[in-house]
Amino acid sequence: MEDAIRPSEQAARGMYTRGYQTWFTIFERAAEETSLPRDCLQRLRADFPNQPWFPNNVAVDSVFDNAALVKGIISWRPADEPSDLPIFQEESIFNIAWDKPTRVVLTPDIRQARATLPDVLGEDSHHIPILLQAWAYILCARWAELVPGARIQFNGETNGSPSGTGKEAVTTINIGTVSRDASQWWKAILSVDSNWDATICNKKGQLLYSPWSTTLSSERPLLVLTKVETEASEPNTNTISSSAACRYLTDYCTNHGIDGEVSLAALAAALLIPAVKYDGRAIGIPIPEMAGDRRRGEDKRSEASSFEAPDPLQLDKLLTLSCNARGVKALLTSVFFEPGVESNICGMWLRGSFAFLSTIKDPNLLLRTMIKRNPELGFLWVGAFITGCHDRALREGRGGWWKIDLGAAAWTGTLMSFIQEPVLCPAPGTTSISRANECRLSFLCHGMGYTTTPLFPFAPFGSTALHDTNLDVREHLLCGRDHVISYVGLTWRCDDGTEIEQKPEVPSVVTRPNTGQLLRCSPEVDIDYNDYDSEDETSEMVTRNIFTWLRGEDGFPVAERAIREHEWIDNLDSDDDEPIEGDVRSTVGGCLHGWLLKTSTQRSNSI
Repeated sequence: MEDAIRPSEQAARGMYTRGYQTWFTIFERAAEETSLPRDCLQRLRADFPNQPWFPNNVAVDSVFDNAALVKGIISWRPADEPSDLPIFQEESIFNIAWDKPTRVVLTPDIRQARATLPDVLGEDSHHIPILLQAWAYILCARWAELVPGARIQFNGETNGSPSGTGKEAVTTINIGTVSRDASQWWKAILSVDSNWDATICNKKGQLLYSPWSTTLSSERPLLVLTKVETEASEPNTNTISSSAACRYLTDYCTNHGIDGEVSLAALAAALLIPAVKYDGRAIGIPIPEMAGDRRRGEDKRSEASSFEAPDPLQLDKLLTLSCNARGVKALLTSVFFEPGVESNICGMWLRGSFAFLSTIKDPNLLLRTMIKRNPELGFLWVGAFITGCHDRALREGRGGWWKIDLGAAAWTGTLMSFIQEPVLCPAPGTTSISRANECRLSFLCHGMGYTTTPLFPFAPFGSTALHDTNLDVREHLLCGRDHVISYVGLTWRCDDGTEIEQKPEVPSVVTRPNTGQLLRCSPEVDIDYNDYDSEDETSEMVTRNIFTWLRGEDGFPVAERAIREHEWIDNLDSDDDEPIEGDVRSTVGGCLHGWLLKTSTQRSNSI
């Protein structure tokens, strides 16, 4: 007898093979393109025209002890063109302050440093730990200029001298000839004594820290050397603006002959600091090895540095994107989503994918593979590998546990979930609808129970007879229009009570398919089936959740009795069920006992 939910053994094995072959093909192409990290970093300068940015007087919610928030209202249209379905809205939350800075640990032990410095950047990559601190300050300074009540300041004198007993080996960082202000700035941001901070107070007067605030520690003493060329115009200044800090960073890159992509790689890493904080981690990164760098810098100084900071508006957009740590993590894990892979077999897709990915032992090759999957988001993967965020992203991808953020998806043109795909007008005489389209229309109609997106990105399998769908789905499937979620804009609430609306620069976002969908898989690849297992807990989890979302309001139609009574679904109605906790909480609430007692439904034949 055919199983109502589980795929056949042949189908499951075929999906495992598809996952393995897809990533093998991406890996083959990525291995040939050694410049991938360099190319993707250039996108930091001008990409994502629809990304919103904080206005100067944005309203801050600082009622919490451990975080301050900024909230925006996203507007969505259920079709590319105006239709009878109204625009709907959702709140987007940005964490703009945390209760403590992020720890950055410089270590000489590569095994303890979880960072991967891109090998394509060559010897210049040893500047990344220094440039990371510079970009962290620049983002903090710009944050203080934008956010009402925020400030950035130095906390004391800095001389750049190393702390310790004097017997340890010392790492010397030679900044070069700079102004007095620049000298003070470099010594402050490279100090292990927390000589600067960027803070805002919550409602209780407690200090909260900028998302990019760091505390630097080093397992080897650091000596910061500068030669002061000019006096500061304001000798007693206790802060450096973001624009001044950008100039100091540019001077450093010029002085050391550093390629522009090296500084952009450090910027990419700095943008991931809030995601590191979100995961509750520290950043472990190799101590910069500067031996011979001064001579090499003098040899290269005649060459014009290719470094150019992003323009101010682009930097503000990147800053705002970075504050949405949940969205950044969702963008990283979106590379593991594959359209057309359904909920009851998605675990096999992921198992086959990671069976191959686990064979890549060179982290730089793994980085290039992730970039090749979606080059537009490649800079985020560069930042993730430098900060160590990639470990968590890969673990979440392997287990099918990752977040969806439709705002971040729209702003970056990323296909992150089946819910973003269009529902096309059906042919005349159509009597059924795919459950994927049923979910999409339910969400776009935005009726009770369908105001949040499904938790997982994979679509339900199979189809539903039209007479078994609810009235909203039936009406709008047959209305003669195509339907697709379309981004209208984001509205910020400001301190003075006004609102600022930022609309997309392009009228509708075209979501990019991931690269693996465009490449023909290599038929000759030798598939390793050692990780294949017919037990598929991931598919069970995702299937249960999507049917909870789809049928939680009106119950299951009689035609789906076999699905309702399947062991993957049946335990939802148990008296012993406890509310689902954490990231897997159902969008219709906790305990689902009582589905069969519903009296107010939009269909008459529910079980």
